[in-house]
Amino acid sequence: MSDAMHLTKELAAQIDGFSFANGHGFVETRIGFAVELFFLGGSESRTRLILCDMLRQYHALFTDALSHFLKLNTSRLTKITGSDYLDYYENIARKLSSTEPMDAMVFGYPGKKVVDEPTPLSISFKCAGPDPMSLLGRSMICAYFPASFVAERGYGILFDLTKRWASSVELLHGSAGYSLLFEHGVFAGSNTVAETVLPPLKRFPGLDFSDPLHFEVESDLGDGRQIKSINWLTVINEEIVGKLGGQGALAKELGESCPIHGIDGGLIIQAGSEPQLGDVNRGLVLDDYRRVAKVLEPVRFNDYRRGLFVLPEPYDKIEETRRWLRRFE
Repeated sequence: MSDAMHLTKELAAQIDGFSFANGHGFVETRIGFAVELFFLGGSESRTRLILCDMLRQYHALFTDALSHFLKLNTSRLTKITGSDYLDYYENIARKLSSTEPMDAMVFGYPGKKVVDEPTPLSISFKCAGPDPMSLLGRSMICAYFPASFVAERGYGILFDLTKRWASSVELLHGSAGYSLLFEHGVFAGSNTVAETVLPPLKRFPGLDFSDPLHFEVESDLGDGRQIKSINWLTVINEEIVGKLGGQGALAKELGESCPIHGIDGGLIIQAGSEPQLGDVNRGLVLDDYRRVAKVLEPVRFNDYRRGLFVLPEPYDKIEETRRWLRRFE
């Protein structure tokens, strides 16, 4: 059964209230919206300043709610006062050697008090060039958004931001839509993932698993140009488009319900008019997501060494990862 879900303010409030905690009460993940992009050129000052401008755009959306940021090469968060932290990051981007990676993390904690759990207000990026451990030299940015924000501003805010950001970097691929949210910079896994992370992923196929740093490490065995999965918006560069037969072939396979949007350096493929969670328990099938997944399957990364999830025995981490990747098949 296919039944589209519209994100009302009431439903968004419920989604923002969801949390998935382990038996000790520790919240490991929440549901919200995420934008993830992978790109090249991260060693260049120009690219790093572009990423800093993305931070400014995010700051403009949530000025009064952002509370802490992480300075380079430190582990202790610093309180945000005004917009000085943006100047700090821009100064780093201008002066840091191209051989040194640059990271940024910004958080908006409830009541502006740090809590050791995911917050739906956060953004992070990592900019780096090629090195012996990462020959391609991929960089990434990941931004989270509360469902209530998307319900209030409309899906256009998510689309416009994804399009603008993807067009401004040397794009590889990316995605945007519903996702499980984790603490930025913290490996999204523990021995209790089986009880906190797998259940929502298995029930709601429209959820992405947002751990771009872990995916980057795992997918280094490939050519770095393979996507993790698909979402409401899936972003691919021109090289990937070519591997799939070109925009015309993609449009023919996807049909009118999955429009294709041209951007500088690639395409955005949209799985239906609205982001969807789906629900296996209720038999809610995501036909448009399934269509996009089938078309993009040839460029999906599958050769995991450890899998996306940290799982205890008797779970098979690789097999659980493959089951999630094949959830639309």
